[in-house]
Amino acid sequence: MKKLLSLLLVFLMIFTIAGCSNGGGGGNEGGGEEVAETAADANGDYHIAVSLPFTGTNASYAEYIQMGLEVALKKLENEGWLNGDGTGKIILDYYDDKNDATEGATIAEKVVASTDPYYLLEIGSFASGVSYPCATIYRDAEVVQYALTCSKSDFLPTSGDWGFSLSVTQDTAAARVAAYDIEYLGYKNIALIYENDSWGLETYKYYTETADKLGVKMLAEEKYDDGQQDFTSILTKIKETNPELVMCFCAENDIVLIRQQAETIGLDCEWQVSSKSRTSNVLQNLGDLGEGLYGIYARTKDLSDPVYIEYEEIYKELYGAKFAEDNNTTQKYADQGYNCMLTTIWAIKNGGTTRQAFRDQLATLNEFPGVQGAITFGAGRRVLQTQYLSQIVRDDSGELKWVNYEDILDSFDVDAVAGLK
Repeated sequence: MKKLLSLLLVFLMIFTIAGCSNGGGGGNEGGGEEVAETAADANGDYHIAVSLPFTGTNASYAEYIQMGLEVALKKLENEGWLNGDGTGKIILDYYDDKNDATEGATIAEKVVASTDPYYLLEIGSFASGVSYPCATIYRDAEVVQYALTCSKSDFLPTSGDWGFSLSVTQDTAAARVAAYDIEYLGYKNIALIYENDSWGLETYKYYTETADKLGVKMLAEEKYDDGQQDFTSILTKIKETNPELVMCFCAENDIVLIRQQAETIGLDCEWQVSSKSRTSNVLQNLGDLGEGLYGIYARTKDLSDPVYIEYEEIYKELYGAKFAEDNNTTQKYADQGYNCMLTTIWAIKNGGTTRQAFRDQLATLNEFPGVQGAITFGAGRRVLQTQYLSQIVRDDSGELKWVNYEDILDSFDVDAVAGLK
């Protein structure tokens, strides 16, 4: 009888120890101490997957985003990494999605299934047409998808609670462009060129819907396919309509070709691009043809802001040649990459050490000091950001540069005109 009681006591002790040491559910039933969960590896480092189009037509965007991510990591390294003592590194694993939705989905499946390394989150892709099809994969696996440049209007709802972006969605951005073009600049005879992909189709939808509400019909609506080099046929059709303005929803390489070929056939009018092509590359590659080009942009960078000063210092250290090539400024998509990594670091440092905790913490982002002003995620994790009418102008020294007309909003309520309020 004593032996039987002894055996029962042994079994009871084994089960009690097992219950107390089980950290899988994070509970503390039975009085056992809860074991802390973390996405860090055995060395205390955090792994993040980054999916970007390093090859293909959007490779230049991927290059700049990577630069911004790496500048932020260099800043963190200078500070002693996450723990301040050289431990707690962030390790980025880069994947090339080739700007292809199928390739992006394959990478997403690999990322969520990976256990070595175990990814805290995923960053990317650049194009909405790649990020959006991956949203349900990351949502179902409960992994944060930080699609920093995804502007598709239904990306955030589709991603459940797990998708984030630093870009204004196109239902807002394209409507604002139309309001600026029609009600502020006063153009009524407008032709439209847009890329035949999910981003281009959505920008077309919201621009033309807003224009219609403001009483303007497009003179021409011409779409083109990714990788197209010859725009002569499209431009010839548009020329026959005699537009005052041609609005282009296109990539930065495409607007350069479009403007050059428009000049060749004698299409003389004003030109506007979306924020996607309001870049230093367009300014540099268009040269004199760029003068007068309109765009839409976020707040002008405050060069005296300590956040920007530190960023620029490391940027020049790592990418001095690029900095000089881009007219001695940081590039906007590098800025996005930098802001993305800064906010990621902030979320981890403030308790986001598991996938769920990271998601919960990032969603609270409010007035975070980014490169171009404060960053806040509002309702539904939509980024709240003002966008200004911008233009390439020649300064007193004869140099062409992008200028924001930020004072316009003192008297022109673009969101009210666009029907966003």
